[in-house]
Amino acid sequence: MTEKNNAPKKIHLGAIDGMKGIGACIIAFFWHYQHFKPQDGSPFFSAFPMSYKYGSFMVELFFMLSGFGMMLGYSERVLEHRISFRDFIVKRLRKIYPPFIFFTLVTIITELAYYHKCGTTFVYGNFDIQHLIYNLLLMQDGFFGKDWSFDAPSWCISICMLCYLLFYFILYRVKNQRHACYAFFAAVLAGTTITLSGVNYPVWNELVGRGIACFFTGAILFTVYSNRERFRSQRLGYVCLAAVILSYCVLRFRPGFMGDFRMAFMLGIAPALILAVLFIPWLRTVLGIRPLAYLGSLSIVIYLVHFPVQCAIKTIDEYAELGLNYSTKAVWLCYAAAVLIAAAVYRHLLADPTEKALFGFFRKKDSSPEKAS
Repeated sequence: MTEKNNAPKKIHLGAIDGMKGIGACIIAFFWHYQHFKPQDGSPFFSAFPMSYKYGSFMVELFFMLSGFGMMLGYSERVLEHRISFRDFIVKRLRKIYPPFIFFTLVTIITELAYYHKCGTTFVYGNFDIQHLIYNLLLMQDGFFGKDWSFDAPSWCISICMLCYLLFYFILYRVKNQRHACYAFFAAVLAGTTITLSGVNYPVWNELVGRGIACFFTGAILFTVYSNRERFRSQRLGYVCLAAVILSYCVLRFRPGFMGDFRMAFMLGIAPALILAVLFIPWLRTVLGIRPLAYLGSLSIVIYLVHFPVQCAIKTIDEYAELGLNYSTKAVWLCYAAAVLIAAAVYRHLLADPTEKALFGFFRKKDSSPEKAS
């Protein structure tokens, strides 16, 4: 069954894009700045200590927003069988695979240059054909364990593809959105169980568990959002905001009372944050402003480009013997600007040519008589 022409009009929530953009920047500019091993401490640490310490949790937020976005864009069409599995997967691959391949190639080039100078790769090992094949198959992390390789921060892409498969299968099989919620809740429980089990088997490990639990939590949050007229949603938003602020204060000043922060974030804090943004008008407006929404449109590219940019900067530093001090604010600002410029250049100048080159290379030319004439 193929997708019909009467597809619903695309719904867009700028605040969701804003959250994606902020999350991507926290990971790229704070959490992964540790790749540079700043000599005298991290720049701007006094202003953003939580982003440096707990920036990795933005990956959970990314999974959650992805699940919300999938429900927003595809739930009705999949439930009503108005989009085939092939069309669904092709749409997802067209969005993810071209930038992933492009920046994996850039990473290979910069890593080879760094290896030639330093005799080792920058940060991540496993620079071999085996792990390259895993990357090309979007199975680099989670499917076969946690062997970081190549553009390692892109590991969430492979987990997202697995979640997309489960998402389509669930929605295609259930009768309505309520039944889908039951299945989503079961998926959250399964993902949480996998995460807490501590095992590290193929497809049964912490990375997969975190991705599944958060992705389908996001799907459930969409159901809450779509039924917002049935309850006092703004009050719920303020309750959620208060819970987020309280959690921040506990983590900032009394972290011992937090317990396992990752689980608290996955099951409570991140969902509360999303609901607060969705249900509080002024907060939704702030996070939906155009600069943040634009940053959100670059989020997936920021995830993919920031490590190749780091590798390029470090390679130039080694070859030119610049002796850069990565603890200085000037170097940090130059790095952040380079990532944003590279992401914008790819989106506006390279995205379409890359997609056409990648998918057009394998497309069979139409040599029918009608076309020939």
